[in-house]
Amino acid sequence: MKRIALLVVGIITALAMVGCGGQPGGKDGGDTAAYPKKPIEMIIPFGEGGASDTFARKFADIMAKDMPQPIQAINKKGSSGLVGMVYAAQKKNDGYTILEVTPSMVIADALEVSESIKFMKDFEPLARIQSDIYVLCLPGDSRFSSFQELVEYGQNNPVTFAGVSPGGLDDLTLNALADATGVDIKFIPYKSGSEVKAAVLGGEVDIYLDKIVSAVNYIKDGKVKPVVVLNEERIDKIDVFKSVPTTVELGYDVTIGSWRGFVVKKGTPQEIKDYLIDKMEKAYATQEYQDFAALNLVDIRPGYLDAEGFYKQWESEYEKFEAVAKKVGLK
Repeated sequence: MKRIALLVVGIITALAMVGCGGQPGGKDGGDTAAYPKKPIEMIIPFGEGGASDTFARKFADIMAKDMPQPIQAINKKGSSGLVGMVYAAQKKNDGYTILEVTPSMVIADALEVSESIKFMKDFEPLARIQSDIYVLCLPGDSRFSSFQELVEYGQNNPVTFAGVSPGGLDDLTLNALADATGVDIKFIPYKSGSEVKAAVLGGEVDIYLDKIVSAVNYIKDGKVKPVVVLNEERIDKIDVFKSVPTTVELGYDVTIGSWRGFVVKKGTPQEIKDYLIDKMEKAYATQEYQDFAALNLVDIRPGYLDAEGFYKQWESEYEKFEAVAKKVGLK
């Protein structure tokens, strides 16, 4: 984590030399009443082709159909989304830069990765659009047949967990679940999601976390088996999950999952935020987006959350991530 922190500080310092964005209404700010009078940039802080990229581009296209100017999706990947966040922080707070966000930004604050830029201080929420659900899976031939068996074993023996980023969402979420159950877990890092899957299928590790859409076909093929869903209610709309208990059902209040939404730089005029929020709410309600959400299995629990509710979620998850980070020595 220290190496990651130093890398990010270096990135922030370099970008800061370019100069910070100014206030709207100046020479370049323009009249907010005419907004938008030029294309809007949507910063995707991840690489092309992934779930976050696909979602943001699709949502930008749907939003722009109801706007006089296009929304241009721009990828700024690196450091689990922090490169994109730093880039957006250097832009003017005039509403012409929208940043896609995920739990990675809240985690960066909780781990104090940067002293100069803080996600929850420097940005303001517009809306959450998607809320993904995690499922805990085991190799298809695992010796455990239920979550209860895994917990009983793990309370007296270390359980190995495959993941990509130490201190990332998967790591902190599973540590929160381990803390609630008393299970002793050992994180085994891999370079990519595909390597994680290979490790699980090869029996190199005991467990891993996956999103519903990514796990469903592996489950159908019998390659992995789900033992608990991190959710309040069972997933009845998908056959392979109907018999899988939830964390809340088993008495563990751990429902952390991934999510995606959008923010603007702090200080953006309220009328511009209201305009963007209105367009996002309408885009979310379109049949085109609802079909996209259903196809990607992100319609199981409500995705849309307004700005106030979205910020409250950041605060709640910040507390959880910070507590877990301290417990496992990441902070």
